[in-house]
Amino acid sequence: MTRRFGAATLLLLLTACGGDLDVDAISLANGMTAEILQERVERFTPARIDFDPSVLEPWEREVLSKLVDASDIMHEIFALQVSPENPEWAGRLAAYDGPGAAAAAELFRIMVGPWDRLEHDEPFLAVGPKPEGAGYYPPDLANEEFERWLGQNPGDREVFTGYFTLIRRDGAGLVAIPYSQAYAEQLERAATLLREAATLSQNASLTNYLNLRADAFLSDDYYASDLAWMELDSRIEPTIGPYEVYEDTRFGYKAAFESFITVADSAASARLQQLKDWLPRLEAALPVPDTYRNPSRSFESPIRVVDEVYTGGDTRAGVQTTAFNLPNDVRVHEQKGSKKVMLRNVARAKFDAILSPIGQTVLAQDMAGRIAFDPWFTNVVMHELAHGLGPTTITTASGERVSVNQVLRDQYSALEEAKADVVGLHSLTVLAEHGVYDAAFVEQAFLGHLADLFRAVRFGTSEAHGKANLIQFNWLREHNALTIDDATGRFVAQLSAVVEANRALAREILMIQANGVYDDAVAFVRHYGATVPPELEGALQRLSDVPVDIRPEYRVLDVRNAW
Repeated sequence: MTRRFGAATLLLLLTACGGDLDVDAISLANGMTAEILQERVERFTPARIDFDPSVLEPWEREVLSKLVDASDIMHEIFALQVSPENPEWAGRLAAYDGPGAAAAAELFRIMVGPWDRLEHDEPFLAVGPKPEGAGYYPPDLANEEFERWLGQNPGDREVFTGYFTLIRRDGAGLVAIPYSQAYAEQLERAATLLREAATLSQNASLTNYLNLRADAFLSDDYYASDLAWMELDSRIEPTIGPYEVYEDTRFGYKAAFESFITVADSAASARLQQLKDWLPRLEAALPVPDTYRNPSRSFESPIRVVDEVYTGGDTRAGVQTTAFNLPNDVRVHEQKGSKKVMLRNVARAKFDAILSPIGQTVLAQDMAGRIAFDPWFTNVVMHELAHGLGPTTITTASGERVSVNQVLRDQYSALEEAKADVVGLHSLTVLAEHGVYDAAFVEQAFLGHLADLFRAVRFGTSEAHGKANLIQFNWLREHNALTIDDATGRFVAQLSAVVEANRALAREILMIQANGVYDDAVAFVRHYGATVPPELEGALQRLSDVPVDIRPEYRVLDVRNAW
């Protein structure tokens, strides 16, 4: 199978649209050249996403094959969520044979659309700017009109701001369309595949999850299947459905479809699972007053170390995910906590190809020489654990209980990613105080994270993770915790100063979330996350030969036909 290549992905989008398409060739955006397109493609280095199929039973291989096909459907839906016009543009791009045709097709594949996610969503095809709300809202809908409608129709608020609806015009008004209706054809196909996989499964927890998730595709009620996902006890660890809200940069309300099909390592998971027992003490050690801590929350937080087999949708667009913490439903958090899934083979590929070379280029040599994979990977685990710490809901002045996400809207994603970084690092220092890790290990984790700041900012500061790391960089610089050696141009840090500045930033973000004042979040993000300072820009320019991220090439596409 060849779906990893650009032309085949264009065909996938054509299939998603259906019917006859306008195949008049599209043109490149003004100022875009074949050379620029190729340079942008080469920011992503090919990486073999390998796993060990020999550990799988025959039925597990059959289940995996069904889930790979379902993942492609998630990718179809996500392409439409990016823009309903994506299939048409894909067809027109397939007919384009001018300069840079191959590079344009590959960049379209990487970005899942015609906008460069590393360049503030700049269009590389002549399609105009990306709507702020992607394909979730009418492109001409102003924020003021949306809020005015909710003010005039308060009964619409819950469904309009919910995760699983599209907003469309209905004459002079607005209407919310459930995902199960908007993507009915695709979701029915995906539900059929999941039910077929459930029939093949010989693991009760996997069978239960797949059947419940198939039901959820057709009902938009994901609660039961989220609970079942938390209870999965299977070597095959699938995560499939609408989850993250990063693509909705207008309000941060709407969930994007994605999938992670993985194989779990039970021994490695058990070693990291011991960290779960520390979560109550880590919550109690948050650098905020007691009234803002949440000791009564559920701390059931499974940790899975897995090898990625295949992905689709949101997670395959642009920068690849190394770990995730789901589900996002606060009802599940309160009852079951959340699950941390660590994509070990992806993390290793990024460390070797990207993070280590970045450290060698921008950090003082003695610091760069102490960066190691295990401390950095453990810090990634702490980041995911930290998503389950701190405020999740607040009480408004009217007495209504709402999620922090709903209150902070478009500012939430960047702040939450920054919170997870700084609270995770703070928690490592707490664990070191209790003897879980030694000082050298924690220092290596901090050093790896400093290199990671430069890696993530390269994702583009319009993207939540890139903005989150820019916030941290500017905070550390403002607090004199990260300085420059004038002789070498490299960055130098005293660990004690970085630890203190990190703790102060953790408190700042946690209090913004706890208070839930939208304007405070806007002011903070504008101050620390809007400007790339010259010294950071200079460092990023020195990284021109280091890939920004990986282009996954999935082994499963080569081996599953032999099953």
